[in-house]
Amino acid sequence: MTRRQFDEQIAQLKDLLIKMGELNCEAIENAVNAVEKQDATLAQSTKGLERQVDEKEQQIERLCLKLILKQQPVASDLLFVTSAMKMITDMERIADQAVDISELVVKMSRLPYADSLHEIDEMADRVQAMVRNAARSFVERDAELAKAVCRADDGVDDLFEVIKHKLTGIVHREIEEDDNGEQALDMLMIAKYLEKIGDHASNIAEWVLFMITGEHKKLN
Repeated sequence: MTRRQFDEQIAQLKDLLIKMGELNCEAIENAVNAVEKQDATLAQSTKGLERQVDEKEQQIERLCLKLILKQQPVASDLLFVTSAMKMITDMERIADQAVDISELVVKMSRLPYADSLHEIDEMADRVQAMVRNAARSFVERDAELAKAVCRADDGVDDLFEVIKHKLTGIVHREIEEDDNGEQALDMLMIAKYLEKIGDHASNIAEWVLFMITGEHKKLN
């Protein structure tokens, strides 16, 4: 494989990673919109996006193995390729979490207090930005952007604590409808899945820093 071919395949790898990140963002958005609208059809569409993410994961794995076996990259090129293989595991799990949210939507009925949980929307917006920026930091080898993704995870964790506090109060109140306590727990699980997405985005950013520095450090 010539250097030109290698560079072309690296460019293809970057493109696939960006597309995988965008599919994840779309899956998160669909899942959270399905929560707001109690739209089971929209929730089901998340599974189709998850399948596309899985396909991208397989394409990236094959491409990375081809680069390693045929080109035998060294130094920064090897770090780039091996980091990509680590990152896609977290990216695939992000899609899984979006599907977990959508599956809860299918079984939930409209919550009388769901509209008051605006923090869910804010969490979704923040984790989408984290996923998008984590992928971009890898493609652009931007250490500062990767560090910003890790810092952003603290804000997502804070929002989760706010939601947990609100829903804990709901569960402990005397509620006439028997299923409201269970539904409050479902909403708490949705917030927890969003928090986990933030953790996965932070993990991706840590692999970006590994790719740049050669050291893998936990920042969260």
